[in-house]
Amino acid sequence: MSRQWVLVTGGSRGIGRAVVEELAQKWNVIFTWHSDAQRSDAVVSSCQGAPGWVKGMRCDGTNTTEVSAVAPELLASYGAPFAIIHNAGITQDDLHIKHTALSWQQVIETNLNAVFYWNHHLLPAMIENGEGAIVLMSSVSAIKGNVGQTAYGASKAAMIGMSRSLALELGRFGIRVNCLLPGLIESDMTRAMPVAELKELRKKIPLRRLGKAQEVAQAVSFMIGDGSRYMTGQNLVLDGGLSA
Repeated sequence: MSRQWVLVTGGSRGIGRAVVEELAQKWNVIFTWHSDAQRSDAVVSSCQGAPGWVKGMRCDGTNTTEVSAVAPELLASYGAPFAIIHNAGITQDDLHIKHTALSWQQVIETNLNAVFYWNHHLLPAMIENGEGAIVLMSSVSAIKGNVGQTAYGASKAAMIGMSRSLALELGRFGIRVNCLLPGLIESDMTRAMPVAELKELRKKIPLRRLGKAQEVAQAVSFMIGDGSRYMTGQNLVLDGGLSA
């Protein structure tokens, strides 16, 4: 069991929770949550008995004051993280002409700017360590248009540009930076959809099914683990062939 720790932003539900539970099999994990302490506690409880310890920290990644308080606390207590999984995100789906300035800014702030806020505090310590990995949770929407997702798609596409440039900047320090692009993944939202609508969605996917959060989590584990030590500046698409 490694003593290294990994930060997962937005780790209290959905894909984030699955990532925390998967990574706890190899690493110690700290995840952030924003508004639901009960969900956070449930994640910690689900990881009891895992090889790694798991801790939830309340922090709004879009709030620079909160990040500026939590990040130094983490560094002082645990040292530099081995990896950062930038998972926190929102959609705010709507037609482009119906977006308000506020809803647009909320998507960009949560999905993109928060990545910078965390990196600004944590990267210097990772650079000093001379190793590490960063995974940006992008989306197939970054490379395949979807009606109502101009803000979301723009933020996820921007992640790709950020990761490629960051990979060039950090490679000499032994830090790898890659993007994971999930497609349609089973979630509370998809489970609540009408059966007929779900059936039509599956028809658009060559593998004829939605992905599972655990499959995304397993990909994250690969992307920060030894099996991908020669991979940086890349996009890993996990969409059942949707974008083929």
